[in-house]
Amino acid sequence: MKVIGSKDNKLIKLAASLKHKKYRDVERLFLVEGGRAVTEALRKPELLAAVFLDESGIEEYYNFELPSGESYVINTQLMRHICCTENPQGIAAIVKNPVWLWEEVIARQGHLVLLDRISDPGNLGSILRTCWALGGEGLALMRGSVDPFSPKVVRSTMGAIMNMPLFRDVSEQELDNLQGQGYCFWGATGDAAENYFEVKYPSKSLLIFGSEADGISDGLRKRCRGFIKIPMKSQVDSLNVAAACAIILAELWRQRQEEIRLA
Repeated sequence: MKVIGSKDNKLIKLAASLKHKKYRDVERLFLVEGGRAVTEALRKPELLAAVFLDESGIEEYYNFELPSGESYVINTQLMRHICCTENPQGIAAIVKNPVWLWEEVIARQGHLVLLDRISDPGNLGSILRTCWALGGEGLALMRGSVDPFSPKVVRSTMGAIMNMPLFRDVSEQELDNLQGQGYCFWGATGDAAENYFEVKYPSKSLLIFGSEADGISDGLRKRCRGFIKIPMKSQVDSLNVAAACAIILAELWRQRQEEIRLA
């Protein structure tokens, strides 16, 4: 492994710049922090650009199979300089943005999730992780949603950002294409007539969750085949969007597993 000791090193400057969206967009790179996230990155060698180890805790990651040509030892000060967390875990990596093909993903027999102007990084990160865990084929974001490669989102995905097909700024044409491929659009709203567990979801279903503040836009509502809700106590106004998504996705996963069992 090579040793880097200066903030003026080009790779250190690049890593630190990825705290800012404009540089992430230009470079099509993002930073992951911590052993768990880097472990996931190591499973995707085609995405891995560089790994940084803090010299003060290098023994902790002794068993990691690190790529010799892209691994660097740095001091604690530099680790804090490139990372966003107050107390970095001693390992970080620069990762290339995964590239997913829209046509390939929508051609599969499975459910997709569309988020309409989701603004909270923690919610987006949790939803990405939930989609990964519960068999979602892809996650799409309407324009105005939070940057999925921001540090807060990346940390909360726990590696899902590298494994879940993700599409940003979905266009009206792409939505038309989805419907042309036979996808049924379902809007999750608090005022829906049907409970989420009363619906038999087709193999190609798109679940739409609206922004925390404004819900689903009128344009998307017009595309929906139906609307579903999560029944809850009358004293409770609403659920966090990430929690609502997890509940409904779990039902689609259950239905799919039941179909497989009976096939």
